[in-house]
Amino acid sequence: MEPERAQPIPPKLVIFDCDGVLVDSEPLVKHALVQVLASYGLQLPMAEVETRFKGLQNDDIRRVVEEQWRLSLPHNFSDLLEAAEWDAVEQGLRAVEGAELAVRSVVASGLATCVASNGSLESTAHRLAIVGLLHWFEGRLFSGWTVPRPKPYPDVFLHAAVTMGYPPSQCAVIEDSETGIRAGLAAGMRVLAYTSAPDDAHAGLAGAERFSDMRSLPQLLGI
Repeated sequence: MEPERAQPIPPKLVIFDCDGVLVDSEPLVKHALVQVLASYGLQLPMAEVETRFKGLQNDDIRRVVEEQWRLSLPHNFSDLLEAAEWDAVEQGLRAVEGAELAVRSVVASGLATCVASNGSLESTAHRLAIVGLLHWFEGRLFSGWTVPRPKPYPDVFLHAAVTMGYPPSQCAVIEDSETGIRAGLAAGMRVLAYTSAPDDAHAGLAGAERFSDMRSLPQLLGI
């Protein structure tokens, strides 16, 4: 008989990423990026876009493209890309399966919650509103645009924790990208890495706890 696993100690604050964790925006955003890059003469397959750019801010995407492909992009590329992403999510954005149930359970347990994304505050609020999840996080959204360094640096997670009033040791981060997972680990927080793909190597980074069903999150958190 296998010994029973110890019940995890619940955190005080649960910090959710937005894209890929709460909203299933990744396919829509990737398609928008492919189209925008194609308009400047760079044809990339979806798989490469996923590998190279998942979790990056638009400014970082511009930097990688210019360095890797020696392509000169306009100074307002980030704004143009965000506008394309905005239009894309209007076409059929949905919540990640099980996300609403998980958030409702976490809130009902009395734990504090917030969202910390590499996206702008406006785009994060917009996407959460489309899928009906914004009311769970009203006034508790944090953006990598407002701190000195975005993910994979820990700044946005540490800023969220300080603002919410909890030390990193009492925080759990829910992430899906390598960029975000590295940021959570660098912040000294417990990181639960969500993946809907069994072979997603990003969620297997050392130090992160991998899971593939958002409905199991409350149990994983010990609530």
